[in-house]
Amino acid sequence: MKTIMILRHAEAQRGGSASTDKKRKLTAKGRGDATKIGQFLDQQSIAAGYIESSTAKRARETTTLLAESAGLSLNINWNDNFYSGGPADYHQAIRQAPDEVDNILLVGHNPLVSRLVSGLCSSEGQYLVRMLQGTLVCMEHPAISWDQVEPGTARLQWMVTPEILNS
Repeated sequence: MKTIMILRHAEAQRGGSASTDKKRKLTAKGRGDATKIGQFLDQQSIAAGYIESSTAKRARETTTLLAESAGLSLNINWNDNFYSGGPADYHQAIRQAPDEVDNILLVGHNPLVSRLVSGLCSSEGQYLVRMLQGTLVCMEHPAISWDQVEPGTARLQWMVTPEILNS
């Protein structure tokens, strides 16, 4: 059984042009939310064995804060295609994850992460989830190897938002 966790970056500063969008930083709330998501993973004893994240500043900050607060001490793989690419880039990252790990975490942006989760859980192309900033989704897949993960074959296990953790 393989576990796929997908995280949309936490709350980022507003504004900026297309040329500066990739450089937007997290807000104070976003930094706190990323830390809380990491603490949630730690408290639930959920550890990712492999992490791949967008190279955009807000995603890098989210990923780093989450990993630190979850007590994860592993190398993070930075993928520029998670920012500038499409859904196929996320699917490729899943299919190329190391088979020796059973839990992976991908950190990226909307609308791609919402489409990714929806596509993995529904082969009919239905839009199943709308991930707000800082939302973490966990899916299970019966695969033995990551290259067996196909659209419509994962099962949504749970979803947590910063608002849930703050209540």
